[in-house]
Amino acid sequence: MEYVAMLAGAILIMMLGWIWFHPKVTGNAWMKGAGLTEEDMKSPNPMIMVGALLMAGVLAYALSRYAGHTEEGMHQFVHGMYHGFMPAILYVAPVLVSKSLFEQKSPGWILLSVVYWVLAITLAGGVVYMLTPVG
Repeated sequence: MEYVAMLAGAILIMMLGWIWFHPKVTGNAWMKGAGLTEEDMKSPNPMIMVGALLMAGVLAYALSRYAGHTEEGMHQFVHGMYHGFMPAILYVAPVLVSKSLFEQKSPGWILLSVVYWVLAITLAGGVVYMLTPVG
């Protein structure tokens, strides 16, 4: 197991979330759809951040399970992105969309959430594969 690669993948997921959901990027639209205000977000419960980091770690661990192999002619980062993109599109996106439809979220809110997670897992896959030795 390559712990540095998994930690880097988890941190990437968290950093991308900080950027993606920042009020100057998509945060205001996301907060509106979630029924939150900027005041609600000013001092989040530390356990939320700890839980989110742990879950990002689980995702990075899952991505690392097959990271030691290579595909001839393909850069490891691109290979990892493929292995992140496929489960994100085939598992994560359908679950998020279904859940959000039952929660009666707007199409824009659903799109913001799904695109973030597909992007985050795809990029984390690239980082995890790139940092895991082949062999």
